[in-house]
Amino acid sequence: MTVTNKKRGRPRGFDKTQAQEIALKLFWEDGYEATGLSKLTKAIGVGAPSLYAAFGSKAQLFEKAVNLYQAQCTPFFQDAFSASNLPDFICLLFDSAVKSYTQKNSGRGCLVLDGTRNASDPEALEITQKIRENFHRQLVDKLTQLGAKEPEKMADVCQTTMTGLSGAARHGLSRDKMHDVAQILAHSIHGNPNQ
Repeated sequence: MTVTNKKRGRPRGFDKTQAQEIALKLFWEDGYEATGLSKLTKAIGVGAPSLYAAFGSKAQLFEKAVNLYQAQCTPFFQDAFSASNLPDFICLLFDSAVKSYTQKNSGRGCLVLDGTRNASDPEALEITQKIRENFHRQLVDKLTQLGAKEPEKMADVCQTTMTGLSGAARHGLSRDKMHDVAQILAHSIHGNPNQ
């Protein structure tokens, strides 16, 4: 009888950064709930024990992937948050969202807004909720700075609009059509005298 010594733990060459990039792709394309542990381990090329040893849990790996996603997408919004007037800010915000949600060779839509849409894991839900709340505060601060009459309400409108744009992207609406829709919405929002 031949005895084979099976290697345990992480295989040589296990790259945590690469694992996070692979996880980001899967979570972005399929969402948190639909991205099961078996799909993650197969794509990354490690067993479940190695994945848990490296990241702790699926939710913690998701958090790493979300952080990577934010690092990639934040630059899209820099021009918007540098805007010096309200109309430009709203137009640039939605235009930036469209560009971010329709990147080539990436998932479509927003991982933060859509990634946990059908999730039941409270840890994963908390991760995206905190980011949404932080972004809402950033919107309120910028809108206040630009003199919006009701910055809290306008921030709600902006974030809800971005959620809709994210959903449209995930359903395959073209970038050109999304851009047209985004600009119509932007003009209707900043043209409202009650805002």
